[in-house]
Amino acid sequence: MHNSTSPSITFLDCTLRDGGYYTDWDFNISQAQEYIDNLAFGGVDVIELGFRFTPKTKYVGPFAYTSEALLSQLQLPSNVQFGVMINASDYLTKTWRQDLEASFVKASDTAVGLVRIAAHIGQVMDCVDMVAWLKCAGYDVGFNIMQISQADDTQITTLVARLEAEFINFEALYFADSLGNLTPEDVTRIVGLFRANSAKPVGFHGHDNIGLGVANSLAALDAGATWVDATITGMGRGAGNTQTEYLALEMSRRGWHDFSDLDIQRAATGWLMDLKHECEWGTNIFYYEAGLRSLHPSYVQQMISSKKYQPIDILTMIQTLSQLEAPTFYSEANIENAMAQLLCQPEGKSDVSGQWEGRPVMLVASGANGGRYWPQVKAYGDKVGAKCLAINYVDFLPPEHLSGVVCINPARMIHLLRKKSWSDVPLYTSTKAFSKNIKRQILVRPQVVDYGVQINSEVGFDPKPNGCTINQPEALAYACAIAEQAGAAEILLLGFDGYDGQSCSFQEIAQLLAQLASKSKIQAVSLTKTHYNLSNRSIFTA
Repeated sequence: MHNSTSPSITFLDCTLRDGGYYTDWDFNISQAQEYIDNLAFGGVDVIELGFRFTPKTKYVGPFAYTSEALLSQLQLPSNVQFGVMINASDYLTKTWRQDLEASFVKASDTAVGLVRIAAHIGQVMDCVDMVAWLKCAGYDVGFNIMQISQADDTQITTLVARLEAEFINFEALYFADSLGNLTPEDVTRIVGLFRANSAKPVGFHGHDNIGLGVANSLAALDAGATWVDATITGMGRGAGNTQTEYLALEMSRRGWHDFSDLDIQRAATGWLMDLKHECEWGTNIFYYEAGLRSLHPSYVQQMISSKKYQPIDILTMIQTLSQLEAPTFYSEANIENAMAQLLCQPEGKSDVSGQWEGRPVMLVASGANGGRYWPQVKAYGDKVGAKCLAINYVDFLPPEHLSGVVCINPARMIHLLRKKSWSDVPLYTSTKAFSKNIKRQILVRPQVVDYGVQINSEVGFDPKPNGCTINQPEALAYACAIAEQAGAAEILLLGFDGYDGQSCSFQEIAQLLAQLASKSKIQAVSLTKTHYNLSNRSIFTA
């Protein structure tokens, strides 16, 4: 337990470094200066300004490199130590020495005094030479062991004891709750393992996926840790980190540190609060689920920020992604692979071959022009003998006029199943794509056409009698495959007004329509105004 005779606590704020995962480390200089001034007056001991990445091929802002040129634009108070972080994986190469020489001047020639190395537990001993180089250059050095929750007690004990036995010289040995799934009991146990096997100062870096960032940080300090991390408003990857403003208040209340609470709260209620509303970091049910399943939080962050997934989609995807071979390591490609895995039943129980031979098939979406012109479109459809299929639930469509509704998305399916007036409409879907609970509700409907579907971008559009392969999980592609296999003469589109032309969804649908145009045997024609590159047909001619 910390008391007046215990070692002093070093409080490190890493907002600009960890928060950069939401801004690509592209912070406004004047706003960054305001943040630095508030924290310096507030009593924070160390401010970690950013990363020192090796050169990247994609754009990242100045705080990704935290160069000497950037430091020269900032007025850095003398009462605070400034730090940067490097990723071990960036520098664990044959050219590590040259890379460090390119990234760091001597400590005497810079405002940076602390360099922390972020490494997985299996990488730490590989970084020993880097530590020696940085110490020789005059820097204080810290280790951040990532994803500690994935290591067992034996692995932790072995590593810490080895670092102690080999007299590796560094200032703090941190462990990071990278997946945000530790409890105060876990933290207390791990700090105990560190302290039992090493005299090095112990640090804790908390994440807030399950809302325990502050509680875990206090538990670490109670157990004898003397370094602790946090960020203003909790800004950081995924759900974010322990909140500086909360932890500082709690530490002040316990007499563990001398803060000027007003200055710290000023930082928390300024531009960073506005940015939080914009970027939406913080604990929610998605990060909580991911934390409990040891899923890397970047998966959730990516799905939320893309705006293309409904809540039920994200929850379903979390369950699927957590079953990957290495769910703790993030790969953007895994998100699409997980969605493809949900839609991986190429064959269903139903054969749709020739159902609508030689007849037009009208596919109706929920765009505004569809509802506006439905009476005229219906009259046209009746005249040409068109079969009418809804894409998911479309509120302006009278169910008695429908030949079916097409749905392969869990979020849309739940919405559809709640529409009792549509319960007798034939449902075209792949039952294997849904959880047991949703599938149970599907199968009580009187008319279910179980047409299989799998996602394979290489194969693309390939309808078969009882299932199809499409290139992305879009109900439109699935419906077109059904229409083609059923022998449709042409596909008539209604209510495909188009998203905002700059949106991700618009681009995906536009790409899909282009691929359908090149691969499908039948033509797709829009009956209403659309932003997509489609042929149009007027329903108002004689």
